[in-house]
Amino acid sequence: MQHRQLRLSLGFGALFLLSVFSIPILNQVAPDAMLTPVFGIPFVWLYVGVVLHLEFWAIAITYTVLSNRWERAVADAEAVTGE
Repeated sequence: MQHRQLRLSLGFGALFLLSVFSIPILNQVAPDAMLTPVFGIPFVWLYVGVVLHLEFWAIAITYTVLSNRWERAVADAEAVTGE
C-alpha cells in the first residue's frame, strides 16, 4: 500500500511541478498568447490564479480518496485474516 501511495504522490507531484514550471517556459516561448486577455485578465494570471489552484485541490482530493480507499482495503483484509 505504501508503494502505491508513494507512486501516486510522485506522479501527482511531477504533474503539479510540470504545470508550475511550464509557466516561465510558456512566457518565454509565447508571450503574446500568455498576455492575451481572458475575461479581462491576462491568461497567465488566470492560469496561475485559477487553474493551478483548482489543479492543486483536485490532486489533494484525489490523493486523499485513493489513499483512504487503499487503507480501508488493507484494514478490511487484516480484519478478515485476524491479524
